[in-house]
Amino acid sequence: MPHPRPRPRPRRLQHIQGIGVDQMGNLTDASDRDYLRLENLDVDIPPDPVAVAYAEQALHQDDCNSYLPFTGQAHLRDVAAKHVSQLSGVGYSGERNCVIAAGGLSGILNVLLATIEEGDEVIMTDPIYRGLINRVLLAGGVPKFVPLIFQPGGEWKLDRDALRSAITDRTTAMLLMSPSMPTGACFDQDDWDLVSELCVSKDLLLILDSAMERLVFDNLPIVHPASLPGMRSERSPWDPRPRN
Repeated sequence: MPHPRPRPRPRRLQHIQGIGVDQMGNLTDASDRDYLRLENLDVDIPPDPVAVAYAEQALHQDDCNSYLPFTGQAHLRDVAAKHVSQLSGVGYSGERNCVIAAGGLSGILNVLLATIEEGDEVIMTDPIYRGLINRVLLAGGVPKFVPLIFQPGGEWKLDRDALRSAITDRTTAMLLMSPSMPTGACFDQDDWDLVSELCVSKDLLLILDSAMERLVFDNLPIVHPASLPGMRSERSPWDPRPRN
């Protein structure tokens, strides 16, 4: 029987780069040194006993062991919608405005697949989490990078002039993260005012990765873009991903 010939990677995967988290994890696992592990948001704090007990209980419940409903259980959708409503001051409905995904990044990929055409440009900051770039590429989008500028002794700040000039006729969406990985950059009121102005005037979708929304220090205010004019859910899918 002939050996199968090596197959090239599909074209849609040829520009996808791994983020290297697994490699760094393997290196530290093999070491006898005591590292502070930051590569995968792992901590040495055990899960909340209440969450563990609820998960064990759910294993025995028939309605928690089903493919249905495809959009997520109604109670969970209501809780997620309430969470975003509290942050933004805008009323959201679990039934109308919320879909549960198997993880925040899976949800972001689903949104990209559902909203952008092949070749559409998606505005992103640079630096940004590589996993977000890969998902834009998988969906057939073209990342369009806007720099975050580091101010020595200060913070990373959005280059607003570059954001204005980055938008073209092919731009469909912005995929932003605030606080952002890996820089920790937080958009301020002026940043969000510009983002909302451009989204409304250019008819752009805003996809917000909020994974780090609670990890804010120095009393920095967090502005939720849904609170700004024209930025309700019809324009902006949120990834609330509440973290304890």
